[in-house]
Amino acid sequence: MDSRRSFRYKSSPRSSESVDSNDEVEMQEREDDIEWSQDQRLLPGEDFEVMGELEYKLEWHLRTVWVIVGSFIATALVFCGLMLFTRRFIVADAPEIVIGTYDAAQLGSFRRPASGYILDPAWNFNAPPKVREYKWSIVNRVGNPDGVYRPMLMINGMFPGPLIEANEGDTLVIEVDNQSDNATSIHFHGIYQNGTNFMDGTTGITQCPIAPNHKFRYEFTVTGQSGTYYYHGHHAVSASDGLVGPLVIHSKNEKKLQRIPYVTDRVVMLQDWYHDLSSGLLISALEPGSESSPIPNGALMNGFNQRDCSQLPHRMCDNSTATLPSLDLTANANHRLRFINVGAFAWFQVEVDEHEFAISEVDGTDIVPTYDTRMMISPAQRYSMILSTNHTNADSFWLRARMVAHCWKDPSLPGPGADEIKAVINYTPTGTTKKPKGLLAQPNSRSWNKGMAVECRDMNMTSYVPAIYSPPPPVAAHSYYFRLNLEIGDWRLERGFFNQSTFRPNLQNPTLHRTIDGLSSHNETFNSMKNADGVNGVCYDKKHDLVIQHTGVKVVDIIIQNFDEGNHPMHLHGHKFWVLGQGHGPFPGYESLRMKAKGRGTLDGHERALDNLMRRDVATAEGFGWLALRFVADNPGVWAFHCHMAWHSEAGLVMQFLSRIDKLTDWRIPEANQQLCQVDISELKKGAAPDDSIWFGSGIGG
Repeated sequence: MDSRRSFRYKSSPRSSESVDSNDEVEMQEREDDIEWSQDQRLLPGEDFEVMGELEYKLEWHLRTVWVIVGSFIATALVFCGLMLFTRRFIVADAPEIVIGTYDAAQLGSFRRPASGYILDPAWNFNAPPKVREYKWSIVNRVGNPDGVYRPMLMINGMFPGPLIEANEGDTLVIEVDNQSDNATSIHFHGIYQNGTNFMDGTTGITQCPIAPNHKFRYEFTVTGQSGTYYYHGHHAVSASDGLVGPLVIHSKNEKKLQRIPYVTDRVVMLQDWYHDLSSGLLISALEPGSESSPIPNGALMNGFNQRDCSQLPHRMCDNSTATLPSLDLTANANHRLRFINVGAFAWFQVEVDEHEFAISEVDGTDIVPTYDTRMMISPAQRYSMILSTNHTNADSFWLRARMVAHCWKDPSLPGPGADEIKAVINYTPTGTTKKPKGLLAQPNSRSWNKGMAVECRDMNMTSYVPAIYSPPPPVAAHSYYFRLNLEIGDWRLERGFFNQSTFRPNLQNPTLHRTIDGLSSHNETFNSMKNADGVNGVCYDKKHDLVIQHTGVKVVDIIIQNFDEGNHPMHLHGHKFWVLGQGHGPFPGYESLRMKAKGRGTLDGHERALDNLMRRDVATAEGFGWLALRFVADNPGVWAFHCHMAWHSEAGLVMQFLSRIDKLTDWRIPEANQQLCQVDISELKKGAAPDDSIWFGSGIGG
């Protein structure tokens, strides 16, 4: 709503009238105006005595100098007082944002070269297990990936993060030295962390944040999985500031599981991109009256894009070192492109001009290749595409990835052209990786011209057949129904809810720590519940800590009913789940899935109904739709289940599954994890979402 105010000379005191309408308060001022005519100017009138010519004498006195000096001193004291007041009472509780001093000559060297995301062509899939070590320093640095300068988080001063390439069975050791201004953590998305739940990197759930100027060592062995994954910051929305990178796990049978042979293999990371710090955007997204997530300013592919600086006059922009991404692919061959949506909010619609492609992997699950010309990918999802460079009409083509703006509150943003990132695919002659001369011009290829998607929902997974036969158990031990929504409550704060619960992380005493401490100390409250299945409202506060626990190995169904008009890509840590079904409208019941009530087996005559279900770790409950999932709760620990739109999860759209309590009774929190929690809470909160209490008393209470 626009508000306009005019200012006039007044002859009467101000008065105000308050009107309460539609939960908004408008102040109206009623004042009497004086109309100043030309005759009312300040000129000599009849009552002005003419005194004749006046003489003026300018004299300087010593006291005049002291008055001037005193004025300067008083001004300085007032300024210092305002600074101290602001720092003490206004800035003290706000997330700390510090921009250091940077060498302008080094600003262009932060870009990781495109070659850094091409997988090793001589990789040994049969190598014995080994330990792969990485040393990462998380630093603040100014960068301009698309031309627009902004403060960023980088690993070892480069963006995006380095590719981790390993074999199934390898042990990964990542030593993180947090030299940034804010606290941080790293989550390895999609990795089971079986037996190493305390390495999952979820602040407030499995660990305390890594405070500034502190270190932490992540160490875990990758077992029982392979495929395309990634890592990202899991403290507030730090991933949107640059803390992301790819993780690829190879299987000994990778070439067999991938039915189409390929000559090159590479990662293509898609990311919605914001020109402002996530900490400031998060405050705006969570403040009273906000009912929508921040809309990205543009998009990146593997950290590359080139914006027209003339269209961004309000930004500090230099695109002379920014470029559009390009992929040099050998002609007449098959190439594997591992797409990862590492963004915070936007879905991407992906296509290659004039090329059909095969999808061969979904979230680490190899599938029988299925052909298409368009791919939809939500935040945190991964798809492998096999692209054949067999066209003869041209040597270069556009790869287009467009954010699906129709799913936003304002589909006109971020503006024409800014919602799409394009890459040039160059055909190169066999036996060379260099671009042939004459291919520097942009492609003239034509898009498929199918129109833009207007809904954000998953690809049709019923057409996907897993490469390895792995149906879910036919009978669920438990079936849980959750009402999912973004709701407006007290003080006009919009928060995410599972039923009546909205998550608030305990940064100094995470759920895993509280649970193990309670079990190991034989706490009466925890011991009374250790053999129970279901919602634990005794040991945890359901209002902000919805925890569903199981002892032993249990088959669990999750039914999500989305009461929100927006979509929610749901991610379960530590597991993959089978997608039993998804659709629009209310959940139609188990019978529609050819299953008995509460998932207790298949209906008679439909014993093979579950045979070819997809297994993945991110699936979407579309707007006003439903999602039915099944997983085996066999991985000991506390596992987050949340919407992977970062603004939604930070608004509270998170719950937790506590699995294998019988195993956790023997666990102890590693000393290194405990030390993270011994840091002052003010340090752990740096960069975190603000407490709701900073807004208590603002707006209109509910």
